[in-house]
Amino acid sequence: MSEEKKRKKGLSRRDFMKATGGAAAMAGVAAGGLLISPGIARAYELPGKWDQEADVVIVGFGGAGACAAIEAAEAGASVIIIDKAPVPGGSTTLSGGVIYAAGTALQKKAGIQDTPDEMFKYLKACGQGIADDKLLRVASDMSAENVDWLGALGVEFTNELLYVSGMEKVPEYAAITPPKARGHRCVGTGGALFKALKKGVDSKKITTMSRTEAVRLIARPCATASSQVVGVQTKKGGKDLYIFARKAVILASGGIMASEGTKPWLQHYSPDLAQCLPAGDMNATGDGYRLGMSCGAALAGMNKGALLPSVMLPGYKMAGIVYINIWGLPNIYVDSSGKRFVDEAAYYVLVAEEMVRKQVFKGYSIFDSNTIKKALELVPKGIEKTRTLALGIDPEKLDEGVQKGYIWKGQTPAELAGNMKVDPAVLEKTIQSYNSAAAAGQDKEFGRTKGLAPLNAPPYYAFAIHLGMVAHSGGLKINEKSQVLDTFDQVIPRLYAAGRDAIGIFGGRYPGSGGAISCLVAFGRIAGKQAAAEKNQEKTSA
Repeated sequence: MSEEKKRKKGLSRRDFMKATGGAAAMAGVAAGGLLISPGIARAYELPGKWDQEADVVIVGFGGAGACAAIEAAEAGASVIIIDKAPVPGGSTTLSGGVIYAAGTALQKKAGIQDTPDEMFKYLKACGQGIADDKLLRVASDMSAENVDWLGALGVEFTNELLYVSGMEKVPEYAAITPPKARGHRCVGTGGALFKALKKGVDSKKITTMSRTEAVRLIARPCATASSQVVGVQTKKGGKDLYIFARKAVILASGGIMASEGTKPWLQHYSPDLAQCLPAGDMNATGDGYRLGMSCGAALAGMNKGALLPSVMLPGYKMAGIVYINIWGLPNIYVDSSGKRFVDEAAYYVLVAEEMVRKQVFKGYSIFDSNTIKKALELVPKGIEKTRTLALGIDPEKLDEGVQKGYIWKGQTPAELAGNMKVDPAVLEKTIQSYNSAAAAGQDKEFGRTKGLAPLNAPPYYAFAIHLGMVAHSGGLKINEKSQVLDTFDQVIPRLYAAGRDAIGIFGGRYPGSGGAISCLVAFGRIAGKQAAAEKNQEKTSA
C-alpha cells in the first residue's frame, strides 16, 4: 500500500473535520443531516447581543445543579442557575434522601467493613454490561468523600438510618460481593437534603433564575467535535434572554419523567417506560437530552429506568412511591383477581420487573392495623409519616382516604374484598394462605423473608398500586470529567452534564435506593469543578 493510500485510510475524524472546515461544513457533506441534524445547524445562530453572562451557566436547580454550582463557585467562578420550575429541588426533594456509599465514617462507626472496590463490583453487576466501568469507578471512589461533603453542608446522617438499600442480599449479587449497608439515609429525607444544598448555593451568592426555560444551546462550529457551546437561549415571562457562558454550560435538568407530554418521546426511545405512571419530578421533560442532542451529543441506556410500585392519589398528576415494603412492613400485593403475584419485600426494581412480566399494571397493597402501628414507629427515626406506607398517605388519616375513595377498609378480608370489588372468596383464601406461611416463617410460594408477618389484626386496609417510574436511567453520554460526548465519543467542548441528564452509573438494573443521589453528587461536583477550570472563551455575537 502506498504512503498516500495509507494516509487516506488513516484519516482521522478530527483531520476530516479540519479538512472540511469544521462541523458547519459537515452539514453540507452530510446530505441534509445524516451526520449533523438541523438542530445543530440552528445552534450556530448567534444572538445579536447577550443579555447576561457568567463563567458557568447551569440548566436545572435540583440536586445535581446545586452540587455543580457550589463547587464552581468554590473554585472562584461566577455562576447562573436557570430552572423552569417555580421552586427548586426537582426529584432530590421528592426522594427518600438516601446516598449510596462505601467506606464511610458512618459505616466504620457501625462496625461495617466496606470499600469502594466492593461497591464497584456490585454496581458493575447491576450495570449488566451497559454501565460504563470508568464512571462506576469514579462514583465508587468518591462516595465516602461525598457523604462527608454533604455532612459539611448540614445534611445529617445517623447510624440508625444506615441500611442495605438494594439487591445486595439477592443470591445473584451476594455471590459477587458480600452484602453491606450502603444506603445512607439522611434525617428529614430528600427535603432536608436539598434544603442544605440550597443553603450552600445561597451562601455563595449564586444568581438563580426560576420560571426560566432553556430553549436551546448556542454553539459555534468546532474543528475537533460536533460543536463548541457558548451559551444558552432562555425564555422567561415570554421574553427571550441570551446568556453567555464564559467557561461552560452544565446540563442538570433532571432527565425525563413519564407523562402524557413526554409519552411520544418515550415511545420512540424508551418504549418499556412509556406505559408507566410518573413517580418523580414532573418538570423533568427531557430538556437536557434535547439540548445536548442539538449539539450532537450521544445518548445511552435509553430503555432503562428505576421502576417501582406507586400509588396515584385523586387530584394528583404524580404517583407516589410505595414505601411499605421498602421498610419491611407486613403487607401483601395482589392482582385484580385477588391473588398474590410476587415476593412483595423483594427489591422494588425486581417487583416492578414482575409486574411487567405478569402484566400487572394495577394491583393492590393490603395491610392491617398492626402494620399501621409499625409504620408510626418509623417516625421517631426520621421518616416522615407520609413516607411510611406510600408517599402522600398518612397512616393516622386512613379513614379520610376511605371517604375519598382511594383507600378501602373492612373488618374482615371478605368485607374488604367486597369494598374493593374483588372476589371475596379469592382474597380470603389468599390472606389465609399468606398468614399460614407467615406463622410458619416460610413463604413457599414466593420465598419472602423480610416483613413476613401475619395480617390478622382488623381492620384491614388496601390501596391500589401501579407501575411507576421514579427516574429514567439513560441519558447523555459523559466521561469521567462529566464532559458530554458526541456520537463519535469526542468531547463536546464546554458542555457538561450531571444527574439524570447523564447516563452516569446506571445500566441494566437500578442498583438501589441512593444510587441516583450518589451519582448526582459525584458528577455534579465534578462538573462544577471542571467547568470552573476552563479558560475563558471569546465573546462573540451575530
